[in-house]
Amino acid sequence: MRNYVLFALGLLVGCNSPSMHFAGIEPTRVTVMQSTFDLRRRQDRHDMVQVIRVSAEYAPRLSQQLGRRAEIAVERTYGCPVDRIRGDAAMMVAYLKCGEPDDLARIGNGP
Repeated sequence: MRNYVLFALGLLVGCNSPSMHFAGIEPTRVTVMQSTFDLRRRQDRHDMVQVIRVSAEYAPRLSQQLGRRAEIAVERTYGCPVDRIRGDAAMMVAYLKCGEPDDLARIGNGP
């Protein structure tokens, strides 16, 4: 029983862990409407932001309001328009287009 509890706690610790590409970057917590996100920005060849949803929501869909909320959170935090967002309802990657004209981001699943 003790091992089961330790295993369950270990799973909970990994729920908000960044991917290897964003490891070591402190998150910025942002709330837009009822969605709360942890944002981690990496600036190398591509200006990218990892967006992890940390709020509990019932059956959110990326293609509906959740993707737009993530776009708003990134744009408010970093001041650059979002080119596109890829991922699922729990974790997304937003590609920024700093210095380019602003329009709505393309939102899709997968790479």
